[in-house]
Amino acid sequence: MLPSCALCGHRDAALTQPIREGESCPRCGSSWRTRATALLIMRGLGIEPRPMLELEPDDRRHGLGISDNPEMARFFHRCFNYSNSQLDVHPIVDLLNPQSSMQGLYDFVICSDVLEHVPPSAERAIASLASFLRPGGIAMVSVPVSGGETEEYYPDITDWSMLDGELHWTDASGASHIDDDPEIHGGDGLTIAFRTWGAEDFERAVLSNGFSSIERLVPCPELGVPEMPWSDQPVVIPPLMSGMWLARR
Repeated sequence: MLPSCALCGHRDAALTQPIREGESCPRCGSSWRTRATALLIMRGLGIEPRPMLELEPDDRRHGLGISDNPEMARFFHRCFNYSNSQLDVHPIVDLLNPQSSMQGLYDFVICSDVLEHVPPSAERAIASLASFLRPGGIAMVSVPVSGGETEEYYPDITDWSMLDGELHWTDASGASHIDDDPEIHGGDGLTIAFRTWGAEDFERAVLSNGFSSIERLVPCPELGVPEMPWSDQPVVIPPLMSGMWLARR
């Protein structure tokens, strides 16, 4: 039997392909990453994994997305009391300067490929995610990782600007630097990547900043989340692949 999409339930051979990005569900346009996100959230909330379109709406469960994919977000809107933050539309979420009114409000938070774009200190941003959660709440977090140590591209950065494709930045000592080939994510946007996490470093950072447990994604081929080439390597993950985790406060 062909796998079902974890979001809309559509069955298609395309869902067997371990391709992380890009629309692979012909019906709803979900990607491997968005289906994996849905899978992790359902598991973390104690819901038997199945297509989200089959779930009964539950407004008692509050969720927050940190700039989530809009197509995925509509499924979470349908199923839960969920809000999706944007860069310039309410609710705006600043992970380095979180609003105290957000503390302890949510049963789950989704933070997908965001923490690599947070300027130092990323650990402070992780602590903010934990603070948003109720006791026992969960966070789905994903970041590009390597099998080695974390590489900070701009240590002690305090200020920066883009000029003609170059990143001009200042460190804590006041010294100026220029990176003529910065790592930019997000297509035509100017979303600067500040680091590549080491997988084990990331897990330690999560456990040191408000979370009590963290577990890596376990694939679910029947819901369109097949095993990725690196999934059978529990410690060493090939460079610049994206790890996905479920962390619990």
